[in-house]
Amino acid sequence: MEAIFQSAYHIYIINLEGSVDMKRFSLCLLIMLTLAMVFSAAAGDAAPRLMFSHHRPAGSPLDIDVKTIASRIEKETQGRVAFDVFPAGQLGDYSVVHERIAIGDVACQMAPLAMQTDKQFGIAWFPYLVINMDEARTLYGKNGVVREMINDRLKKQGLVLISTWPAGIGGVCVAKEPKNINDPSKALNGFKIRVMANKVNEYVFGDVLGAIPTSMAWGELFTAMQTGVVDGLQGSASAEGAYSQFRDVTKYYLAYNDHYESFFLSMNEEIWNGISKKDQAIILKVCDEEEAKRWVQAPKDEAIYRKKLADAGVKTIVYKDEDLSKIRDRVAKECWPKVYNEVPKEMLDKALNALKKAK
Repeated sequence: MEAIFQSAYHIYIINLEGSVDMKRFSLCLLIMLTLAMVFSAAAGDAAPRLMFSHHRPAGSPLDIDVKTIASRIEKETQGRVAFDVFPAGQLGDYSVVHERIAIGDVACQMAPLAMQTDKQFGIAWFPYLVINMDEARTLYGKNGVVREMINDRLKKQGLVLISTWPAGIGGVCVAKEPKNINDPSKALNGFKIRVMANKVNEYVFGDVLGAIPTSMAWGELFTAMQTGVVDGLQGSASAEGAYSQFRDVTKYYLAYNDHYESFFLSMNEEIWNGISKKDQAIILKVCDEEEAKRWVQAPKDEAIYRKKLADAGVKTIVYKDEDLSKIRDRVAKECWPKVYNEVPKEMLDKALNALKKAK
């Protein structure tokens, strides 16, 4: 707008010098003042920038993709919807941010779901529900049955599920070498392992894998591994997670394929409803396209980051499918029924039926 007034001043000077007649000067000045008022009104009506949080480090694959989503949305809505991205839990632990979104203090985040707010969110990473990415896409991809269950639960909290970011199939980071490292049924015997915050993981790691399961906040894990408070952790989501956050305190990455993990883009429902239908459609289109790319990239990232772990001195142990299938069978029989009060049998049966139909 400053340039407009400078141009008007320039024309005024020319007019004083007698180079432009008064009618032309008046017309130009009127047009410029009108443009100035339009631009001023547009600036005054500009939508506020929304806070977009995630929990992974700056420069990580998640961070790059979140920033791509935010940039595309701002560009394709012509600035009507704009975000400031806050990586690495800058706005708080993802469980805290989840609650901040529910009250509208933060617009959205791409992160795990906060089980503290709803135990049924445990189906988002239920142990051995899926053991490969094809099964994961059937349940958690676009129109997947588990994805719809999660969306229904989020709605009860005033949140809207927009898309997901497939992180990968999770493994276990350990700070020292297990005695029976090549036998997944014995490798964790006696190891104190931090598990994700639902009872079923305690049963899996305690009753089936022979570890000593313990709960611990995500933000405390690095120091706990470093000081020996725990021997290892479940929940890194993939080799990328292990590398990005725990490579300096990890000696071995054990590919247990114990859970699939996805990060969920959830937004405050009131904020979402305040966005025009046109811009909502743009947001959904952008997020669908970026998610589709991620389903293709996730397996590639697993290989890339296993190599990076090796370069950092961390050895990856890959177990045979037949050994993991035996563990899966035991978990489904011995562990799942113990937590039907958290994740109901009906939900799990519905998911298993969807997998059967997909084969």
